[in-house]
Amino acid sequence: MHYLLEKLQKDHRNLERILDLLTSQLDHFLSGRESDFDLKIELLEYMEAYADQGHHPLENVIFTVAKPLVGDRAELLDRLMQQHNELAQLTRTFRHSLENIYQGGVMQRDELEIQGREFIALQRQHLVLEEEQAFPMLDELLQEKEWAEIIGKSPNHDDPVFETPDKIRFQTLFEYLSKSEQEEQVD
Repeated sequence: MHYLLEKLQKDHRNLERILDLLTSQLDHFLSGRESDFDLKIELLEYMEAYADQGHHPLENVIFTVAKPLVGDRAELLDRLMQQHNELAQLTRTFRHSLENIYQGGVMQRDELEIQGREFIALQRQHLVLEEEQAFPMLDELLQEKEWAEIIGKSPNHDDPVFETPDKIRFQTLFEYLSKSEQEEQVD
């Protein structure tokens, strides 16, 4: 498997970890238990800063280069690229809703739950579709020539949490991840 596909799969594991954490925080909030709004907002800011501005653009470059080679499976790549746009909009909308509540705005709990659950479910469905259908197809079809073209067109955007940590911007998220890693080592 080409190293860029391996990188994308690693990103997916990290994104799944972020979605698990967001699910847990949303569950806590909706059940009336303590919930960290700073953390939830940072999780969504991370999704915007990396998934929407680094990870998805790299996938879009790969999908665009691969489209002429995949024949009737081009529809899958088109659908995934469209989902990237839709997911970016959902991320912004959900983050704005959380920020509004954090700043004292009013929003029905069930409305926030629908937004949050939809966001998480669609993100997970998207990851599964890429992992199970797109990546195996790309691994099979793309040759060194296409990978060279992809590398030449790829955005240079490091992951601000898992690769090149921005501990100031994502301070709450780092503290939470460090604490959970320490707890896992104790278990």
